[in-house]
Amino acid sequence: MPAGSMLIAMALQGTALSPDLQPLAFLVGSCWRATFPGTTHTDTHCYTAMAGGHQVRDVHVVEGAPAHYSGVTIYRWDPEARRIRYEYYASDGGYSTGTAEPNATGIAFPEEAYLGGDGRRLTLRNMLTREEGAYSGRSELLRDGDWREMWTMRFTRIGAAPAPR
Repeated sequence: MPAGSMLIAMALQGTALSPDLQPLAFLVGSCWRATFPGTTHTDTHCYTAMAGGHQVRDVHVVEGAPAHYSGVTIYRWDPEARRIRYEYYASDGGYSTGTAEPNATGIAFPEEAYLGGDGRRLTLRNMLTREEGAYSGRSELLRDGDWREMWTMRFTRIGAAPAPR
């Protein structure tokens, strides 16, 4: 990330991120929106720094779908494992944990076990790929031993993230 972009993100957020969370810096302080393929349903993510820059919160809301859906992800550095970890809490009672692994093109979210509010288990993996002024998110589901794409969406910045409460 160019130094100027990082400074803008920090200024928008008001809190500098810890060095270990810098791979998330380009997201922090902004809201990003994409439309699910073949629908008018949107997914909006707003990223903010918390706990003096030692955590990042991602609040997301899906709009236009038949049922309301939203969630909160908290990213943090795990000093023992030496990696970024996250916990995701969904509005339907679902929950998952995993790791965020920075790479040359973005951030990989390797295999994770999602436990839905209905008790159903899903095995997922995701990839966030940085683009100029945007990012692409790809989600895959493991079914019968094969990875199948659920969707790929392009998220564009729609404005500053609201200040954390």
